[in-house]
Amino acid sequence: MLIVFIIATIFIALAFVGLGVNIFFRNRAFPETEVGKNSQMKALGLSCARCQEMKEFREQKKFENVRIDITKLQHS
Repeated sequence: MLIVFIIATIFIALAFVGLGVNIFFRNRAFPETEVGKNSQMKALGLSCARCQEMKEFREQKKFENVRIDITKLQHS
């Protein structure tokens, strides 16, 4: 039982080292995963969901006070 635990721990440690080679040994930064700050996502025209929601809310707020008189739209 102890041998299985040690072998599993070694495999997990090797996996972490293998996945982090670029970050640990080559001094590269961790890739940016936030949509709002990722330059490649910006190039595709994508933005974060919160920013998009706020933009749509502002657009909706512009037309909130507009009143349409239906009688002026009807043809006589």
